[in-house]
Amino acid sequence: MVRFHRPRRSDTGRLPLSSIKALVFAIAAFTLIYLVIDYDDENNAAVDTQVRNLDSANNAILRGGGVAETPHSAADTQNENNSLLDTYSESTLPLCSAMRISLSSSTEFDENKPTIFTDWSPAAINKWKDKNSFTSRYGKYPQYVKGGDVQPLKNSQGEKCTARTSTLINVLEERFNSGNDYPQMKDDILFFTNDVENPYFIESIKDDFAIPEPISQHSAFGTSGSADKGFTVFSAMEQGSSHPFHFHDAAWLGQVSGARLWYLLPPGTSKTTVGAKVNGCDYLTGAAPIPNGANACIQRSGEVFYLPPNWLHATCALEQWTVGVGGQGGSPKGYEQDFPVPIVNEGWTEGKERTELAKCNASGHQDETTTTLKRNNDGRDPNQIATDEANAKDGVTAPVEKDVEQKDKKAVAVKNNDDGQEWKWFDGNLGEYYDKLERDEHAKRKPDVITSYAVHRWMGPERKTLEHYVLIRKAIYEAVIGKLPPPGEEVSQSSSPLRVFDGGCGLGAGLMWFEQHEPNWTMTGHTISEEQYKWITTDLPEHKFTARLLTYDKPLGEDDARRDEKYHAIYSIEAAIHSPKLTSTIKAWSDALEPGGIIVIIDDFLSVGVSKDDPDVDLFARSWIANSVHSTTEVAVMAQQSDMALIEDRDLGSQYQIAKLNYRNTVPKLRDENNRVHQGWLGSKARQRLFLEGKITYRMIVLQKKGGSTIGESTQAKCTAIATAGKGEEKLAITINPTLMTGTGKEGGKQQECLSGWYCCGKGQEYWDDLAATRTVSTGYLKLPRELFGDYLQSFAKHLTDFYRTYPLNYPGNEKKGVFLDIGGTGSVASGMTQVTSKFEHFSGPLDYWVLDSDPSANRLSNAIVCDIDDCSAALDCEYDVTFSFTVLEHAARPWKSFDTIARITKKGGLTLHLVPWSYQWHATPEDNYRFSHTALETLLQDRGFEVLEVGYDICNQPELVRKKKKDEHFEVIWLTYVVGRKL
Repeated sequence: MVRFHRPRRSDTGRLPLSSIKALVFAIAAFTLIYLVIDYDDENNAAVDTQVRNLDSANNAILRGGGVAETPHSAADTQNENNSLLDTYSESTLPLCSAMRISLSSSTEFDENKPTIFTDWSPAAINKWKDKNSFTSRYGKYPQYVKGGDVQPLKNSQGEKCTARTSTLINVLEERFNSGNDYPQMKDDILFFTNDVENPYFIESIKDDFAIPEPISQHSAFGTSGSADKGFTVFSAMEQGSSHPFHFHDAAWLGQVSGARLWYLLPPGTSKTTVGAKVNGCDYLTGAAPIPNGANACIQRSGEVFYLPPNWLHATCALEQWTVGVGGQGGSPKGYEQDFPVPIVNEGWTEGKERTELAKCNASGHQDETTTTLKRNNDGRDPNQIATDEANAKDGVTAPVEKDVEQKDKKAVAVKNNDDGQEWKWFDGNLGEYYDKLERDEHAKRKPDVITSYAVHRWMGPERKTLEHYVLIRKAIYEAVIGKLPPPGEEVSQSSSPLRVFDGGCGLGAGLMWFEQHEPNWTMTGHTISEEQYKWITTDLPEHKFTARLLTYDKPLGEDDARRDEKYHAIYSIEAAIHSPKLTSTIKAWSDALEPGGIIVIIDDFLSVGVSKDDPDVDLFARSWIANSVHSTTEVAVMAQQSDMALIEDRDLGSQYQIAKLNYRNTVPKLRDENNRVHQGWLGSKARQRLFLEGKITYRMIVLQKKGGSTIGESTQAKCTAIATAGKGEEKLAITINPTLMTGTGKEGGKQQECLSGWYCCGKGQEYWDDLAATRTVSTGYLKLPRELFGDYLQSFAKHLTDFYRTYPLNYPGNEKKGVFLDIGGTGSVASGMTQVTSKFEHFSGPLDYWVLDSDPSANRLSNAIVCDIDDCSAALDCEYDVTFSFTVLEHAARPWKSFDTIARITKKGGLTLHLVPWSYQWHATPEDNYRFSHTALETLLQDRGFEVLEVGYDICNQPELVRKKKKDEHFEVIWLTYVVGRKL
């Protein structure tokens, strides 16, 4: 795309208009005289062009507009004023067809017509008025550095380029000041993002603006409806930056700072009319002709531009700090804007970020036409063209691949190989893949030493690969047998007789370990590698377990007679990821399980928010033959479809320091130091890189089949009690702070001062004391005692602190770690709210933090149970140490059933804490059904076996600034009811 070239700044002031007119006529006359003297056929066309341009400039002046200059296609002079309209006359623009009305005139709004709303005054206008103000608040957030095509720039390794907000803004400013391209980058750089690819950043700025009415009522991006009701966008542009002509669903953009020029064409306008994609500012300068029928509108700070669906539009940033925020209908995925959350290395300085940015688009200032022709001829990336040309100079010919599959393989080798190393690929044949690996590594195996053929990640201080079996045994004991296993690797003396299946048994290490440590268990395993099967059947010592050369999708074998020999447990270590279709595999395993049986999977899982289309993920999937790269949330959904529930999700990567023990916290080069060519070694390097970049995690998940266990005493047969320190035993020393967090980002995000942008709480006793001192009427049945008024946040923090201090000092020890369950903990994304992921994680103390929510978007989270609290079979009986909700239960259709669930799932001795409204405005997110007095909460808990520890009211007021600037349905004062109970 051709970049707009801005005029350079000038130190001269502006001349009076009369002087400018005289000067322009004099220049025109002199130029014509010169052209007559030097006229010949060779420069005929150039002379005609200059004359036409001068005529255009003179006509603009005579019409009373500002000074119009000759069209610019290169950097010329720039006026000291900040707007391009100081150089190029507004009067030369086509008339604006958009309606211009005040936001208060909502009755005039027609959703089918482009509209400019005036009188928009969000807090952002003052808070974001200059770069320093903005970066001081939001400079730390990572951003993608995008080109003029609104796609992230990439370096020569194909990695998307990121920078912190402060660095990106500084780069934009330097480009503006210099008038030249930033070194080694694409011509256009845009700061453009949305709340899907960058939820933490967008959430942080939302306190400074809101969707204005009547736009908030629009079906495309209003505050009601389903989860696909549009997305929020943010745009910061340098002067002269542009979005070329394009169209999409309905959109709105509020101009916070600067000014923006819009060119509009009605829906259905042909591509021929639009012409080639150019920088929108070129229409203003005359470097490109304005498409026929287009009209132009200028949007200034404090104005909101609304655009109906499918209107073609191009924009031009008229001022240096041109910033807007708004919304767009549809989904970012439909516009190729659904990238993973951007990340910048926390240890990088701005200097390091700039060094990395300089690598973006290493082709530098190649001639665009030449690059395009090369790309069209053979399909290669420009960076690869440069590499091939360099090789050709050294006598190396770079072949052009024609076969698509072979081309993909070559691209992997070239793109990800620092030494140009070639890899041996197996075309997705997993059996041959493992056969070749085993032949290569066979000499290292020792049949009498399990660790020599237990090929897993190292875990624990002794760097063991046997810890996986210890964890699996513990999960089986707890979920199926109903008691704790022998400690560590101690051999069981009298365990229950179980049937256990190893899905993808490899060289039989797991089968051998369990046979030695659980002699009463009947073990079976499947592998599809002939070499692995040969090792098990010919090299291993004598054993009782059964190994079959068969897919693990047939756990009961080929013989129908075995259908009655179902398993009590199935486990898979670093093998489920190879499944061609994990949904089918889980279904097959579930069908082969007894009721109450479990599946334990230890493997690599995709991190939440990371796309399977990420180039690094794609490389890993192909080289590792990882056909099923999924998040644990996706697997939980698969489990539900097969009558199973996710009961444990454990982050082994963090718990066992996988990065340190296995990878030395080092991002690898994608080559093998020992010159091994098997594609699996490339896959291992790609996996290491993904793990260290946080794109995949190493986890253990446990799925349980519904129905009572047929072995021993199930843990669900009686209510589990919380862990408590014994007499004389040391207890946890822990304090929960009474703070509110935004809930987006690590460790809960940023701290909030108030309940929301509308209310600050903790005024309960202040309200009561003021009323007692100033009342003029005393009515007995209206009065409540002072002890019922307090601060809900202080109350919750105190009770949680006291509760956790009953836990033993070495918690959890050999016990299963408890869970803090945040009911409704993600927010109603379907109602237009921004999803939160960790708002009360700091309340969980020594427990794992999980959320329960009915909003479909919660499926994206790995620590979420997705169900309706009124009827949630996915939440297991007596499973949670703490159950908690925060202004959620008023939305329940039948809150008495909600409290039934809470009573069922809370452990014996567990804590339950809830905050609900008593006096509060209607807020349908997505419904609003009930209000609760203190006596209602007492009854709901006491009737269900809870002791009420505290109940009361908190009073929340609108801050003075809010009362002055905001007015809608929000009450000025609200009452919240809070309760804390303990299950007996």
